[in-house]
Amino acid sequence: MVGGAWTATWKNGYSLSVLCQRGKCPHISLSTKYVPVGKVTWVGDASGGVDENNQKVATLLPAYTEIRFASSASVNAGRKGTRTAFLTTVWYFNPKTNTYSRWAGRKLLLQYQEIGTTTWKGLAYTTTNASGQAAYTYYPGRTRRYRVYVPASTSVWDYYSPTISR
Repeated sequence: MVGGAWTATWKNGYSLSVLCQRGKCPHISLSTKYVPVGKVTWVGDASGGVDENNQKVATLLPAYTEIRFASSASVNAGRKGTRTAFLTTVWYFNPKTNTYSRWAGRKLLLQYQEIGTTTWKGLAYTTTNASGQAAYTYYPGRTRRYRVYVPASTSVWDYYSPTISR
């Protein structure tokens, strides 16, 4: 097969077609002002996949794309004696403003990893306040690695923050 085309149509009527040739498909960039979030089905052209003579050699099955926006998070911590205090901040991409906005009311999972291991464990669930931040205090008694996990929603992808040690 040297060529094949697929077309996707979103809920708002916006559509896009791609032509793949010789095993390469073009990079697709979709503007948030045209494309709503959700699952999209790419329907193969009825003429199918074709050979060098433009003869059908394959039926093109549907392909799927999931459109969601990005999220981000940071975790800061301070340690005094055995007490470690965390402050997390969470953002999501806001297509209305085309910027990242703080995410109020978002449930997060603070995770830890023992030094020398590869397993991450849940420490505590917290929820962000009106400013998109959540605080948590903990008494581990030793240095560990920490990160924050922001679960996905129907419109935003999940995210793991960079790791810190305290």
